[in-house]
Amino acid sequence: MPYVTAWSAETYPAPTVVLHRTGRGIGYADETQYDRDMDGVLWVRQAIARGVGRALFPTVHALRQRRVVSRLLCQVCGVDTLELDPERQLFVLKEVGRPVGEGELTTAAPVCPPCALIAVRHCPHLREHVAAWVARPVCWGVAGILYDPNSLQPVPGEDVVQVAYDDPAIRWVLATRQVLSLQGCIAVDLNDLTGLAAKSSLAEAPPPFLRS
Repeated sequence: MPYVTAWSAETYPAPTVVLHRTGRGIGYADETQYDRDMDGVLWVRQAIARGVGRALFPTVHALRQRRVVSRLLCQVCGVDTLELDPERQLFVLKEVGRPVGEGELTTAAPVCPPCALIAVRHCPHLREHVAAWVARPVCWGVAGILYDPNSLQPVPGEDVVQVAYDDPAIRWVLATRQVLSLQGCIAVDLNDLTGLAAKSSLAEAPPPFLRS
């Protein structure tokens, strides 16, 4: 089971959104130190109960997504991709009619080669895909729900927006995903990775996250 997949027991509490004490941005009425990331962005609350209930494909867990993206862990098995290859990370994205572009924004985390081959075989979202080696995955910002500064309600007509860390509007976003900018991209055909994956012990023994 992919590490980032959310489970039915991982519900979303609904804390009251209020004006932050600084008057600049939103906060929670009962906010704690765990509600914001290192950049001070407010995040959605979600219960942590991985493996409890049923898996909710293709929903991802907010905190685990943030963890794998910020630490460049494989989103399927959770292995540190920097330890596997400190020079480049493999990203596999849904095919949209073009290769992975320089500076591409994505909420997807990297995958290790063995897990990439498993993912494209079993994940309907990735049946049509593009892949790239990325030299510099940079934390760019967040995706989330934009709140109106006057009403403190979600902006009508807006679903999920992507906002850069250096954009003042980020103070009014309730984050649900972290966003990477992919820099130093080299397109790759996953068929060329078969030999590389076969050499890995992960290919011979699927990690616990994938075992049913």
